[in-house]
Amino acid sequence: MKRPKIFTIGGATFDIFVQAKDQSIMELSTADSRDKWLCLKHGGKIRVDEVIETFGGGATNTGIAFARMGFDASVVGKIGAEYGDKVINNLKSNGVCTDFVKKTKRDRTAFSNIINTFDGDRTLLAYAGANRFFCAEDLPIKELSKADWIFLNHLTEENSKIPNVLLKILKQNPHIKLAWNPGKEQIIQGSKKWKQLLERTEILFLNKEEASLFSKTLYQLAGNKKDDPKHHIHTSKNFLPPYADDVSEIMLELHKNGANKVVITDGKNGAQASDGKHIYFCPVYSHKRIDVLGGGDAFASGFTSAQISGKTLNTSLIYGTLNAHSVVNQFGAQAGLLSKSEMEALYKKQDIHITKSTIDYTD
Repeated sequence: MKRPKIFTIGGATFDIFVQAKDQSIMELSTADSRDKWLCLKHGGKIRVDEVIETFGGGATNTGIAFARMGFDASVVGKIGAEYGDKVINNLKSNGVCTDFVKKTKRDRTAFSNIINTFDGDRTLLAYAGANRFFCAEDLPIKELSKADWIFLNHLTEENSKIPNVLLKILKQNPHIKLAWNPGKEQIIQGSKKWKQLLERTEILFLNKEEASLFSKTLYQLAGNKKDDPKHHIHTSKNFLPPYADDVSEIMLELHKNGANKVVITDGKNGAQASDGKHIYFCPVYSHKRIDVLGGGDAFASGFTSAQISGKTLNTSLIYGTLNAHSVVNQFGAQAGLLSKSEMEALYKKQDIHITKSTIDYTD
C-alpha cells in the first residue's frame, strides 16, 4: 500500500541544552499582566552540570514525527555550513527525505542555546541563521504538487511570500491537504488577510494567545486558575473543566474565515478542536514534564497523523496529546516522538476523557 506523501516546510535548528545551577525565577505583576523571569547572577560564574546536543525546528520536528508514524516524509528548509551536516544526518537516520533541504554559505545553520529551569520550563536563546534566507524560490514546486499533505510551520518574517506561493500550488492541485501553524507575521496580520489560504486549510494549529490575536477575538477566562494538578482532573460532564478558557468565539471566527478544522492548544490546560459543528476538549495526559520544547510540534504532528489515517477528532486529539506528553518528558524536541506502534500501544492504555459541545452560530 502506498504511503501518504507529506512535505513539512519551515525551520531547521541545532539545539544545545544546558542544565544551569544557581538559577532563580522572579515573578513580576502589573495591573495588566503577570510574567516570570529567569535570573542568573550578574557577573557571576554559573555552573553547568550537563550539556545535551539535539535538534529542533518546526520542519524537522514534524518531518521526523511523520516519518516515525510511517508516512513518506520530506523536509523543505535551509541550513548553513556549520551544523548543517549534523541536521541532514539526523533527518536521514530517522527516515526523512532531505532532497529539498537547501544549503547556504551566507550564514551558519540556525541554532539555539536552551537553559532548562528547575520548574520544567526553559528559556531559549535563538539564532535564526540560515532560516532567515529560506524563501519562496527554495520551494520545489514540481515535487510539492505531488504531495498528499503539506504541513506549513512557523516561518521567519522574511518568508512572507511562501504562503502565497503555496496557495497557488493548492489551487492548482485541489487534492492536496494543508495543515498550517502560522508564523508571527501572519498572526499579526490576522485571519481575514489570509482568508484564501484558510479556505484551503484542512487543519489550523494555534496556541490560545496566537488564536486570539489571529482571529481578533478574545477568549473567555476560566473561573478557576489554581496552579495545582488536582484542579486539572477532567471528569465533569460539563464541556469545559473550571480551569480551561472558552475559545468557542475564536473557533467560530476562524471557521467563518475558511478553516476546515481548528485546533487551539493551551499547555497544561489542554487542547480544543472544532470541525465547525462541534468543539471537543481534551485534557493533558499528565502534568509531569522535563522539557516543554517541541511539545507543540509533537501535538500538531500527532493530531495530523491521526487525521491522515482517517481517525476521528476525538482520536486525533488523543494522538496529539500522547505525542506531546512523550516529548515533554525527554530533553529535546524529537527524542520522545512516538512511532506508529508506540502510539497504538499507548493509545490502548490511555484513559483520557474528552468532552464535546455543539458550536453556537447565534449572533
